[in-house]
Amino acid sequence: MEHRTVLNPDPIELGIAWREQVEAEYEQVERLREWHERDYYAPVAHHFADDPRRTDDELLNYLRELSHPDATWLDIGAGGGRYALPLALSSKKVIAVEPSEGMLGVLRGQMAEHCIDNIEIHQLRWPEGSDSITVDFSLASHVGYDIRDINGFIDGMERATRERCFVTLMDRAPSGGFTQIWQQVHGEYRHQLPSAREFLHLFLARGAMPEVRLIQREMRLMGDADILDSARRRLWLSEGSEKDQHLQRILADMPEGIDDFQLPRVVVLIAWTPASK
Repeated sequence: MEHRTVLNPDPIELGIAWREQVEAEYEQVERLREWHERDYYAPVAHHFADDPRRTDDELLNYLRELSHPDATWLDIGAGGGRYALPLALSSKKVIAVEPSEGMLGVLRGQMAEHCIDNIEIHQLRWPEGSDSITVDFSLASHVGYDIRDINGFIDGMERATRERCFVTLMDRAPSGGFTQIWQQVHGEYRHQLPSAREFLHLFLARGAMPEVRLIQREMRLMGDADILDSARRRLWLSEGSEKDQHLQRILADMPEGIDDFQLPRVVVLIAWTPASK
């Protein structure tokens, strides 16, 4: 049996710690949330569409360079097709795995609008279905944060992939932010979902030696209305509730320049060859 130390941690134990962190955040949200949406992404799904022929996306340009007309791709958590659609233009086929009906509505609409028909849709929650999928390349873009069984998620990617796996995560989970305001409004510490740092820690413990790229995000300035809307969503507040009114008072008194609400600034791309290949 391999001897484990602090510098050589057990990936199974790290997977358990990952699950505990995800479940702590989930329990907190379920206890404090003021609204429920059967499909969490339905109200914001339209934000996940993009021009499939864009050339100003550093990550997409990198993936395009690796693709070829005979390539097959798997896009896990394909959303509205931000990457599935452009990859379909430069490859033989893309398998898009996405559980959200709202997101799939955007994806199907974008496929029709741009006349792209080589995307095969699977309405599944990964790694469900991973035993029956085989592709050259797999991509999981910003879908790992709230996955309970992260080792099973990675294992599924490696089973399905012949050549190369890609995962992107931000330096902080997108659902985070507003941590100071969360504590003021809800009266307790905000549990955060794991993100790129935790993923790399676990991934290296699995014995992998990945390629890692840091991609700076273009940050847009948020107006007052955007900040309020974003804060409500991340604090799970219903408009007009007592806590929402408290939130509005906090934002009105907030000094300029405070960055409690800022979005993550760095995207981390992790690429590797499946262990079994």
